[in-house]
Amino acid sequence: MNKTTTKVLTALAVALLGCGVLCEKTHAVEITGDIGFTGSAAPSASSLGPPVTITFSSNWQTLSGNGTYLGIPIATPATFTNFTFTGDGASALLTGPVTPEWTFSFGGETFSFDLLALTNGHTEPGSMTFSGTGTVHGTGVTAFDDTPATFALQGSGADFNFILSSSTTSSVPEASATTSLLLGFGLLAGFLARKRTVA
Repeated sequence: MNKTTTKVLTALAVALLGCGVLCEKTHAVEITGDIGFTGSAAPSASSLGPPVTITFSSNWQTLSGNGTYLGIPIATPATFTNFTFTGDGASALLTGPVTPEWTFSFGGETFSFDLLALTNGHTEPGSMTFSGTGTVHGTGVTAFDDTPATFALQGSGADFNFILSSSTTSSVPEASATTSLLLGFGLLAGFLARKRTVA
């Protein structure tokens, strides 16, 4: 066997092994769409001062959703976890990941979201707004893939008491394993074509 044939066979073996690993992942179901929530929350202070803790009441519930969340009834109870951050605006930083930030169950499925980072955060008397990134999970009857997601929370009220706040989490599905595999085969084909023109 010459060196080119050996390289081609090695590359194909690696590609097939990669297909076995990546294709197995495609059997799970992606989480798609977004889900909204409503409830009460209160920040401990203005974000221009010391570290701020956002405290959530026990009255949080789902609003309408789409994608994977389509069909979940409005007013399904949800649990939100308090979080603490420092800084203001784009420099807002969580003091640590919040796992989970929210969770709710319906129809044999439990969905939850881990808030891993803030991309923006601001509180002042009468208003608050946050955005962040993390991972949404789904467990139960269906085997869901963990999916990257964005988080947004906003509210208005008197002083630092936000009677009605809203939060939305939107999934951001990753490129599929098939796309990655096709890209790999394309690179392999380019490599082989280049080798043939050089030889």
